[in-house]
Amino acid sequence: MPITQMKWIAAIVPAICIGLFEFARHEYLQVISMNWGNVLVAILTGIIFFLFSHGIFALMENLYGKLQQEKQETAVLQERSRIARNLHDSIAQSLFFMNVKIMDIEKACKNGQQPWSAITDLREAIRFTDTELRQHIFALQTVAADDNINLIAAMQNHLHQYEVQTGTKVNLAVTCATPNPFNSYERKQLFHIFQELLFNIRKHAAATQVNVSLNENSEAFTLTIADNGKGFVAADNLRKKNSFGYKLLEQDIKSIKADLKLTSSPGTGTTVTVTKNKKKELFS
Repeated sequence: MPITQMKWIAAIVPAICIGLFEFARHEYLQVISMNWGNVLVAILTGIIFFLFSHGIFALMENLYGKLQQEKQETAVLQERSRIARNLHDSIAQSLFFMNVKIMDIEKACKNGQQPWSAITDLREAIRFTDTELRQHIFALQTVAADDNINLIAAMQNHLHQYEVQTGTKVNLAVTCATPNPFNSYERKQLFHIFQELLFNIRKHAAATQVNVSLNENSEAFTLTIADNGKGFVAADNLRKKNSFGYKLLEQDIKSIKADLKLTSSPGTGTTVTVTKNKKKELFS
C-alpha cells in the first residue's frame, strides 16, 4: 500500500468510525448516558488504533524483511565485482604474461636458441601469481560473514597476516574510543579500502616497513598508511585516473563519503590518508 494512501486512511478512518458511533448514540441509543458514551468512544478509539497500528507494523516488518534481503543481495554483488576486478588486475594479467613467455620458449626451442631467460621470467610469474592468489584468498576469508564486523580487530588481524606473508615490518598505532565506528556497510567499505591500500603497497612499493595509524575523535575517523617504498610522482599518478584500479578505489571512497589524500615522491615512500567524518545518525 502506498504511503500516501496510508496517511489518508490513518486520518479519515478513525474520524469516520467515531463520527458514526456518535451519530448512532445520539439518534438511536439515547439510553446510553454521557459518561458511558465517553467510555465506549475511548474503547472504540483504542480498538481502531490497535487494528490500524497492527496492520502498519506488519507492513513495516514486511518492508524491512525485503530491505534486508535486497541488502544481502547487493553485498553479494559487490563482493563478486570486487573479486572480478582483483582477478582482472593481477591473475588475468599474470596468466597472459605467462602465455607470452611460453610462446617465447617454444620459439627459442624451434630456432635452436637458449630459452633460459624466458624460463626465468616464467618461473617468476608463476611465483608472483601464487602469491597473488593466496593474498586474494586471505582477503576473502578475512571479511566477516555477518554485519557486525569489528573494524579495528579485523585490521589488526589482517596486518598480522600481512606481516607474516610478506616479511614487511608493520607498526600499528590505535587511538580509537570505540571498536566499531560507523554502520556495518561503512565499516566493511573501510576495511576493503584498507585491504586495497596494503595490497597496492605489496604489489608496487617494494617497501620493507609499513606504519598504520587509526585515529578517532569526536568529528572523524582517520586511517593513515605510510610505507618506505620506492614512491612515485604523485601528481602524475593522480592524472592517471583512467586506470581501472584507481577508479574502483575512488568509487569505494566516495560510496561512504570519505576523503582520500595521497602524498608521495620517488625514493621517499608513500603516505595515504583516508578520512571519514562521523555522523551520529549513521552509528550502529
